Amino acid sequence: MEQALIKLGLSEKEAKVYLATLELGEDTVQNIAKKSGVNRATTYVILEHLMGLGLVSSIEHDKKTKFIAESPTELGNILEEQKREIDGRRAQLDDLMSQLMAVYNTKKGKPIVRYFEGPEGLETLDKLGQESLKDRTEQLAIIPIDIIEEEFPSRRKTAVEYRVKMGVKTRVIYTHKNGPMPDSVNEKELREAVFLPRHQFPITVSMQIHPDWGVKFYSFKKGSYLGVLVQSPEIANNMKLVFELAWEAAQKRQSNQKV
Repeated sequence: MEQALIKLGLSEKEAKVYLATLELGEDTVQNIAKKSGVNRATTYVILEHLMGLGLVSSIEHDKKTKFIAESPTELGNILEEQKREIDGRRAQLDDLMSQLMAVYNTKKGKPIVRYFEGPEGLETLDKLGQESLKDRTEQLAIIPIDIIEEEFPSRRKTAVEYRVKMGVKTRVIYTHKNGPMPDSVNEKELREAVFLPRHQFPITVSMQIHPDWGVKFYSFKKGSYLGVLVQSPEIANNMKLVFELAWEAAQKRQSNQKV
C-alpha cells in the first residue's frame, strides 16, 4: 500500500504517516510518529499537510490534540491538488510564453508585434525593453505632449518616473499647442528635447525607439488607449537613423528661430 500511495503522489514519509494514522484510528502525534518510524517534528508537519489535503483531521481530547484519518475515498483530493498545481503552472507558462517566443523569434530575425490596451497595458509596455537599454544607450522619442496631458493626465509623470528610476537617458522631439515647454530639457530627468509647433506637425501618436531592441507606439484617444510594440533590432536601428535626421532638422529649425 505504501508504494501505491507514493505513486499516487505522496512522499515516502507522508505515506508512512498516513498509513499509521489510518491504522491507529485516533491518536496523538507522538504515537503516530512511533508507529510510522518518522521523527515527531516531521510527523507533525506531515499531518498538517495531510490535513490540508483533507486526508486527516484533528480533535481536542483531554487537552491533547489527536489526529484521525479521513475515509480513504478522500485520496482523490491528492489528484485534485495535483490538477490545481498543473493548472497554475499552465497559467504561468501562458503568461511567460509570449516573452519566450519574443526571444525565440528575435533570434530567428523575425519582428515580434504585440498589442497593449488600457492604462495598465501601456504601463506594461513602458517597462518592456528598459533593462536592455539601461547599460547601453538611450531612448529616443517623438511625443505630442499636449495630447497626452489632455487625454491621459497621469501618464507623463508615471512614464518619466519609471524611466529615470531605470537610469535611461532620452532625447525627445515634442509638439505642444502652447509652444515650447520651459522644463523640456531637464538634466534631473535625464532628458534632452527639441520643440516642433503643433500646427505644422500635427503628431497624434507617440513613438519610442529603443536602439538594438524595438519600437513602441502609443495612442491616447480617450477611452481607447492603445500600445503597439515592434520588437526588431533591425527596424529599431533604421528608425534611429530616421530619428537622427529629424533631430538634426528640428535643432536647426529651433536655432534659426532664436536668431
